[in-house]
Amino acid sequence: MLEMSLGILLPVLSLIGFIVFIIVLIKQFKHGGALQGILGIITCGLWTFIWGWIKHRSLAMTKLMIIWTILQLTPIVLVGVFGAAMIGQMYKFVSEFTGDPSLLLQQDQKGAVKPGFKKKGAPINLPKQRAKNAAAGQNVDWNTRAMALWEDGKYTDPNQAKGYWDRAIAANPKVAEAYNNRGLAFYNLKLYQEAIQDFSQAIRMEPKYAEAYNNRGNAYYELDQYEKARLDFVQSLELKPKYSKAHMNRGLVYFQMQKIDQACDDFKKACDLGECDGLQWSMQNGFCK
Repeated sequence: MLEMSLGILLPVLSLIGFIVFIIVLIKQFKHGGALQGILGIITCGLWTFIWGWIKHRSLAMTKLMIIWTILQLTPIVLVGVFGAAMIGQMYKFVSEFTGDPSLLLQQDQKGAVKPGFKKKGAPINLPKQRAKNAAAGQNVDWNTRAMALWEDGKYTDPNQAKGYWDRAIAANPKVAEAYNNRGLAFYNLKLYQEAIQDFSQAIRMEPKYAEAYNNRGNAYYELDQYEKARLDFVQSLELKPKYSKAHMNRGLVYFQMQKIDQACDDFKKACDLGECDGLQWSMQNGFCK
């Protein structure tokens, strides 16, 4: 709606501004001579505008020049206001779905982060039995304690969760899920470089860990490293083609890279797989059809 209003208003203002320019230009030719008029044309109206203000009193065109000045400034103001409104609209959208404007992605299977567009709140969805089987001895206890801190798509106490995962890894450093889940704690703490290191370690230990690629892509996204994020989402989808969250996340990356058509394709694929919030939002805001 905002883009449509702006798209209609700006051309109208430009047309009126052009008409005013022609009126002042005629006066410039008439009262300033051909050279002044030609200079006005050559400078795309800049000299005509300056000349008009210089002569506005003597030629009784003060009101005309005020109108032209307003017409010149209004598009700049509108673009600023409408642009801020769009940013605010997206910020509000993210906030409503994530509870955290900086968190564009949400947790999913094995702690995979998704954009829920951008609706966070799914549990970590790492089967507890798997966590127990993957760990041994004291590690089981630290897994359980860390998992107990997971609530509404994030750790209630990410510092404490990190501490538990530290101990789990110290007890058994061969569990890829532990590195992935500690990476999520770092992610919640906004320590994205540390999160990337843990997600990368999980990937080294389990090269087909689609969710870890997705999580690492989210961390790169937060660092505005969109190409690296895109490559991780691509890899995640190669391993798990029907991974709706990865489609959603890649769509977000394409959106940030101004590749709207590709973003829409991913949002549509995510919707086909059951994640329609991104597509609905993009359609409501006029980005996708």
